Amino acid sequence: MVSNIFTWFLYVANQVSDLSIQPIQPQARLRPGNQQVVAPPPSTTEAFDTGPPIIQTPTTEPSITPSPTSPPPAEATDEFWDDIITGVYGIPPLLKVHDRAGNIKWSWGRDDVTQELPPYIRHCLYSDANDATEVKWIKNGTAIAAIYSDLVLMINHTPDNPETDKLITFAVCWQNEFLWNAHTLEPLPGDRVAVGTTGSNAWDGILVYNSSVDNPLVDEPLILQNITGLRAIHGMIWDEQEQMLWAAGTDAAADGSDPIPAYGTIQGYPYNATTGELEDTDEFMYRLPEAWDQETEWGPGYPWWCGPHDLVPIPNDRKFLMSQDRGLHAFDLNTREFFLDSKGVIDTYMRGFEVTTNDRKGFNRAGEYLELPESDLKGFSMAPDGSFVYVQSLWRLLRGNHTNLVVDGVRQQINLGDEIYRSRWFADIPGWPKPAA
Repeated sequence: MVSNIFTWFLYVANQVSDLSIQPIQPQARLRPGNQQVVAPPPSTTEAFDTGPPIIQTPTTEPSITPSPTSPPPAEATDEFWDDIITGVYGIPPLLKVHDRAGNIKWSWGRDDVTQELPPYIRHCLYSDANDATEVKWIKNGTAIAAIYSDLVLMINHTPDNPETDKLITFAVCWQNEFLWNAHTLEPLPGDRVAVGTTGSNAWDGILVYNSSVDNPLVDEPLILQNITGLRAIHGMIWDEQEQMLWAAGTDAAADGSDPIPAYGTIQGYPYNATTGELEDTDEFMYRLPEAWDQETEWGPGYPWWCGPHDLVPIPNDRKFLMSQDRGLHAFDLNTREFFLDSKGVIDTYMRGFEVTTNDRKGFNRAGEYLELPESDLKGFSMAPDGSFVYVQSLWRLLRGNHTNLVVDGVRQQINLGDEIYRSRWFADIPGWPKPAA
């Protein structure tokens, strides 16, 4: 009894230990009607932002069967990366490429758009959405893939050529029941792009579009492929070696609407060069060994399960790091196994990581008191020299208020005061090249 009272005392004391941290002023992320708050958090918070479940159906064998073995990783280099890309939430949002000190080298917002746009695309660009959910280096650095406002976008990044710089070359609006919570996109061979719908329904998964710059912008681009099953997709990476798209999501409803727990899952979709399509198969599906509830962060009665947030390759290695709501995991593509959890990931790959605030603790559904210092890394990225960047959302909030940069084991904070979901190195990851076309 005395022990329980003391534990509760520690918990309450920790909740007020970070009053010096300036809170993010909330801006609506999820649309009204799509927010499900069972255990209301403090009034300055929002509901958890993943999306949802997986119902697997039998599929045919893929025409390409990647081998789980691979040659040894290339020798690591000490290549110095200076450019970082960050998405800043606001109305309007902002995309910016900056150096390690936070000095802006290039930026893009809707006020930079001078080209003619289809009416619906323009409407979605100038909506009141505050999103800057995804930012990625693509096409050898001459373009950026992003989720901005109510649009999934590809934008030219050609600062040396003002005539083409900042032009939108692909856009699809997500003001619909399929894409409304989209969190990520990834280029595929053949000028195609995969978009994770990040929803909670049986039809959620991945939509594939033709993103060729030769195509005119249209209000509603044709969907080339619709792959359902993996829900709550928050991260996707193209694997050139295995000709595979990897995605991180959950195998059941992350929002708790299914009668079963949802496990964090990595799933591979082989690319068929003959058809130009991804193979819809569960052969390459790998689940975390346990499903965890989110009551530690969001309070008693909160129905959501912990889901992945980002899927990050290790440069020159066949390994992924995956962040999720409660911590970090490492996955070995050679053995097809998860092999490290939070502390092991930090000790092996992310020395110098520091928790953003020290209030990341509470009781889970079983009544166990947990401390989760590595929880909620919404976005992070590894450089060949061992430097890394990460954004950790504030406790019981959906985004962070700065970018963390760790060099030689020493952390510094940049982009202070910005409302951020993701920052990434603005470069092609050695050993993980993105399709050039």
